[in-house]
Amino acid sequence: MRTKADPVYEHAFLERVSREVGGAFYLFDEAAFYSNYLGLRDRLRWHWPGIEVAYALKANYMPPILHALASMQGSAEVVSRFEYEVARQAIPESRITFNGPVKRLEDLRVALGAGSQVNLDSLSEIECLRELSGEFGRLRIGLRLCFASSQLSSRFGFEVDGAELEQALKELATIKGVELVSLHSHATCRSLGVEDPVNRVRQLCEFSRSLLPDHPIETINIGGGLLGEMPPFLKAQFPFPVPTLREYADAIGTAFLRYRPSAVTRLVVEPGVSMVGNTMCLVARVMEVRQRRHGWQALLDTSINSVNPTRSTVQPALHAVCSRRRKPDRRLFRLVGHTCMEHDVISEALMADLEPGDFVIVENRGAYSLNYTPPFIVPAPAVVNHKGQVLKRADGPEQVLASYCQPPLDLPEECHHEHSLHLCGKA
Repeated sequence: MRTKADPVYEHAFLERVSREVGGAFYLFDEAAFYSNYLGLRDRLRWHWPGIEVAYALKANYMPPILHALASMQGSAEVVSRFEYEVARQAIPESRITFNGPVKRLEDLRVALGAGSQVNLDSLSEIECLRELSGEFGRLRIGLRLCFASSQLSSRFGFEVDGAELEQALKELATIKGVELVSLHSHATCRSLGVEDPVNRVRQLCEFSRSLLPDHPIETINIGGGLLGEMPPFLKAQFPFPVPTLREYADAIGTAFLRYRPSAVTRLVVEPGVSMVGNTMCLVARVMEVRQRRHGWQALLDTSINSVNPTRSTVQPALHAVCSRRRKPDRRLFRLVGHTCMEHDVISEALMADLEPGDFVIVENRGAYSLNYTPPFIVPAPAVVNHKGQVLKRADGPEQVLASYCQPPLDLPEECHHEHSLHLCGKA
């Protein structure tokens, strides 16, 4: 992981990049992604070679991340047809697991036909499978399960020890060519630490044994929910100890060797946040500094929608990069964003010596930030790597409006020309 002394955190570098991309931007550290992914996968495989790490695209589906994943012969996990199409641009379909609560008939047709692992989430998906069965000689599928003994109840999957799962198994038995080869569970309770994924390993393995000999399960999939490497400031905000990736891997690997149903059973882990959280930071210029009735305020060229789109209660780790060396005049600043919403407050308290033209860096923005940022007032910013190479341009009117049909069909003919000029910025 990069430190504040790294040249990429020097003001001259940040200034040059900001001018080039037109405002705030994310800094992506590819080496951190390689370290996270290989560190977890290699440690898991130290316990048992038949363990696969399927990166969860919902955390961040940037093409550079997927290409890095492909270079490591990695696997991917998706929860929608959109994510599936993004993943298959870099990852072979046979290494993609398709989860999620809504899989339409055509989604199942495409994914099963391409050889992807599909884990069904509902009885309606089983009915879609029945409709497709005539097109396939063999349908190798999985089921997502929800265990009543879990610390956290889930709205997803089939409840174990309930009538729903029993009905699902009966329905699958009536569909020609169906083989149940995978069990999946993803109801997480992070406060349990390493015991959280260990519980899922145990529950899935024990349930897999109960299905023998009718369903010799080949793959146990425990989902994700792992916390990743983070600065001490972030870690201290959790009300429970935060495990390291190595601690997760050792606990999961040991539990799998203890509970696995057979010597050929595979294990799949689906981390997202822990793979990308520390791979990106957000860089924003200080636009204005002024004193208000209740103290000092700094206006940043970014918003809460980019810094914290999920509205997490964990406060971000921040630090300032000044434009020039000057006598320290540190004050307590309230950092506010560039939207016109009163709630656009990025931080209530940053002790710093800020002036217009300085930069504020927000650490650990790699997960659920870029993907989650809405096109509200100012859409998602650019992404650059540590060399200053642009990996993604900032979203603009062209990208945001591209999916709209133009001109509207109900406009009078004489308005079409004027309307199109306005959309093209030529009025």
